[in-house]
Amino acid sequence: MPELEMAEIVAAVSGTMSRICRGRSFKDFQFDTRAMKANSLFFAMRTPQADGHDHVKKLETLPGAAAVVRKDFAAGKSSLPLIRVDDPLRAAQRLAAYVRQKYRSLKYIGITGSAGKTTTKEFIFQILSHKYGCFRSPQNWNNWIGLPFSLLQMSGREEAAVFELAMSDPGIGEIDRLAEILKPDVAVLLNVFPVHLEFLKSLANAARAKGEILNYLAADSCAFVNGDEPLLRRVAAGRQGQVIFFGSRSRQNQIRLERVKRENGCSRLGIGFFGIAAEFTAPLINRLHVENLFAAILVAQRLGMKNFEIQEAVSRLKPLSGRGQIRRQGTITVIDETYNSNPEALMRTLEWVDREYRQKKVAVLGDMLELGAKELDFHRAAGRYFSGLHFDLLLTVGRRAEKIAAAAEKAGYPGARIKRFALAEEAGNYLRGALAGRAEAVVLFKGSRGMALEKAMAEFAHE
Repeated sequence: MPELEMAEIVAAVSGTMSRICRGRSFKDFQFDTRAMKANSLFFAMRTPQADGHDHVKKLETLPGAAAVVRKDFAAGKSSLPLIRVDDPLRAAQRLAAYVRQKYRSLKYIGITGSAGKTTTKEFIFQILSHKYGCFRSPQNWNNWIGLPFSLLQMSGREEAAVFELAMSDPGIGEIDRLAEILKPDVAVLLNVFPVHLEFLKSLANAARAKGEILNYLAADSCAFVNGDEPLLRRVAAGRQGQVIFFGSRSRQNQIRLERVKRENGCSRLGIGFFGIAAEFTAPLINRLHVENLFAAILVAQRLGMKNFEIQEAVSRLKPLSGRGQIRRQGTITVIDETYNSNPEALMRTLEWVDREYRQKKVAVLGDMLELGAKELDFHRAAGRYFSGLHFDLLLTVGRRAEKIAAAAEKAGYPGARIKRFALAEEAGNYLRGALAGRAEAVVLFKGSRGMALEKAMAEFAHE
């Protein structure tokens, strides 16, 4: 983490400090007192769930600790060093922006889109780390709190750093604030799907919101934008910096994924870079992840990696838990897509599993959340699509996913092969019995994060 002197922190956040703060420095920055250690600086933020100011007092016995608090915080006789600001969250964002400028020799990569952000980030990190000292934001720290505290975890000695930009309180303007902090040297705009429509109302608004990552591109910056999406082409028009369209469908894309060939448990990508052909082979078989890798390869090339260096790194890629990870459980192949779900990703994943595997196939599908007024229509459409595939059993979890089951049955899928459950654990328990003694089978688990389908997986694996 960066080591920052008290005086530069106070100046960066436009705060005032108590006398006891003078001469101190910090290289650990936290928003949760449970993660605090000696010489850490705590930001006492208010959220709908809690107020960090209620926990400031417990830091008094921690050596070298200090806190950033609101100006009106009543400290009483506390001896804890304090920095007073208008808003501790805004102070953390200002300090992160300061760190980004302090370490401006790094190449900063920002990724956004409706799906695939974390997978793309991890692929970029794995590839770049083959050649460069690279940092990436932890887990899915990608919102107003996560992004600034990710930047505050850098050492400053890295050569590249990659971050996700997402929406936690979805609306126009949120990614703009994150982009203003990060000011990416390379921006990646992956896709736009019907996600967060509960808040954004339309796909066009979702595209505008995602397009805010382009608002702070410098003249020498670069943005890779999915040119297969007309809405994204529109939001990218007239932007500063170099905008490069990539994809597999539109012939207007400067960089095209020309073909994907499956062989020996791997995928071979044929890519046309402004008309120059190149091939990369990766140990991935999920088409969605191949598309995430496509974007990651472009970033690596932009940062100066040669194709042979990229191939060496790509050959060692590992998928992430909850995002297409495939594992064997006895004679059963389990596909873990429990991290999230949306209509486009669900149907594409179902199509891929249906095409890839010939043995008995089971889909355990949970609710898709934050889809807005048409959420039930999206679930019904998924059910109709499912009915045309070759799955042997459908298990649904949740009230919304019941519409998948109902629509699939109405479209001709046998009702005897459909089971509906309210809880993920119930589905896992049923499936364990249904597949007991089965020689070979494939089970796909996919649902929105809030449905916790990993509990169904755990129950299914229980012996």
